[in-house]
Amino acid sequence: MPNTPFTLLLVEDELADAALFQEMLSEVAEEIMVHHVENGQEAWAFLTGGADFRPDLVVLDLNMPVMDGHAFLRRAKADERLRSIPVLVLSTSEHPEDVQRSYEGHASGYVVKPGTYAEYTRVLQTVEAYWRGVLRLPTLGEVAGR
Repeated sequence: MPNTPFTLLLVEDELADAALFQEMLSEVAEEIMVHHVENGQEAWAFLTGGADFRPDLVVLDLNMPVMDGHAFLRRAKADERLRSIPVLVLSTSEHPEDVQRSYEGHASGYVVKPGTYAEYTRVLQTVEAYWRGVLRLPTLGEVAGR
């Protein structure tokens, strides 16, 4: 369903990494709307601030100041309003403990940040095809109308 609207919340403290992600994603799927915040606390405020914004996917870094990715994931998955939003961890960490903790925190997936432009493009193409083409995601109306 590549023609359906799709919004993504990018939680990334490194501005250069966030800019690279957005630039590369626009090459893969320019119509995806990306909102960027710099840490888990900003993501929490953004998602619970009263607006009806509900991203189709949260892409979450782990190592951030203020509120790291693990703390945000734990808090978001404990909140009934946010629990069904899929969270994809995108981290430089390949540490098995980070992977395990992320899945125990109910992350929907874990991807290690690629090291080359070509690998990053391939990862984003795969993410776009999977999250927009294969999966059926809940919509705000479906969740609210339970």
